[in-house]
Amino acid sequence: MHDAPLSAPRHLATPSRDDLLRIHHRHDYQAIAWLAFELAAASGCVAWVMARGGPPATAETAALVAVSVLGLFDFLPGLWAANRKRLRTIRADARFGPHSRDSLLASVDRVAAQLGIGRTCPVYLVRDKDVNAQAVPLSLLPGLGSLATVQLNRSILHLLDEPELESVIGHELGHIFAYAPLAGRCLLVHAAFAAALTLAIADLLGGSELRLGAPLLALWPARWLAFSTPVFRIRATEFLCDDCGATAAGTEAAITAQLKIALEQEARTTLVEQVLEARLRGADVPLPVLLATYDAALPFGGVAPDEARAAIQEGIERLTRRASSTSLLGFWRYLAASDEIDEVALRDTIDRGRAIRDVTLVSVRPQDVVAGRATLEDCVTAIEREPRSVLVHLVDEIEDRGGTHPNCSRRLLFLWRSRGGSPAPRHMPPPA
Repeated sequence: MHDAPLSAPRHLATPSRDDLLRIHHRHDYQAIAWLAFELAAASGCVAWVMARGGPPATAETAALVAVSVLGLFDFLPGLWAANRKRLRTIRADARFGPHSRDSLLASVDRVAAQLGIGRTCPVYLVRDKDVNAQAVPLSLLPGLGSLATVQLNRSILHLLDEPELESVIGHELGHIFAYAPLAGRCLLVHAAFAAALTLAIADLLGGSELRLGAPLLALWPARWLAFSTPVFRIRATEFLCDDCGATAAGTEAAITAQLKIALEQEARTTLVEQVLEARLRGADVPLPVLLATYDAALPFGGVAPDEARAAIQEGIERLTRRASSTSLLGFWRYLAASDEIDEVALRDTIDRGRAIRDVTLVSVRPQDVVAGRATLEDCVTAIEREPRSVLVHLVDEIEDRGGTHPNCSRRLLFLWRSRGGSPAPRHMPPPA
């Protein structure tokens, strides 16, 4: 079956900005209560340990406390080891699609000024072909010891023009300044709680060797309090940060950026399915190696599907031939890279991708909006009037309510329905 409408209309209701702000504030009030609990619990643990004679002044005690504290910062080595460069350290003559280093720096400054941010956080460029950007909204205490950064993958620079990229930068800065979870901006409180709880557990276990596991027992609740965020709060934050992006660069740029990203994800999804199908057909090559072939076939920026498909197929055939005539050394390398795959899960992924491609598309295509052959209003109207059709062939277009991020259709509707309203909050003190 091809071009069949959905059996039931899609759920595409969007929240109001006021409702989203209420969710944001309510979650911060809850975070304040949890932080107060952590401080009280930490004080109680320390008082209890001191009443029992205090912790032994040994290297073991220091090591247990250090592990419990550093366990909250395990994300830092990954950030430091990432293949990234701070924008200000990139060569002045470097080009990334339509952007240069200086134009990117100017875009960050313009977005910060538009959002009322006095001093922004470090912005990094990541050498990654995934069309994405990321914010790290963490600090030791509000306004003290910021670990916040924005990371822009190179592919998104090649895909988007300047206003569209500024909407993405505005979105990510929204994650850091206006809508960063309070719990994530109080890592010192969580560290103090973990250290005090570690001392109490170690003291309780006495001479038992089990006391060496005290940091692990303490880190479980500390990490949950620091990093656990309900799905509904994440979704609310995504909408609010989309609003920041529209405030920074305009509704039109924010919407066309979403359309371009969705179209690119649609094209790349079919290429991933090509790799998964090859693995299921019996390609004697580990899935991680096949996926590396997929990654090598992608350019930075927009993919040309036919060219990428041909390159991936050529790579799969080359790897298959190599695997069938492998040497003894190659055999050991193959074992080192081999994988255990869940064929049922792979088949389910492929089947869901094929099923969504059989669903009717809305009458106004994103490509026409991006090319200027149709207006944003035409596109939004088509989404609203054709609830049994999808905007792009992505699985979350059918149902996204269980996920952390709204689908493209719902993002567009929110931005369009919110246009002309009150701008995003401008009281955004920068991290220290």
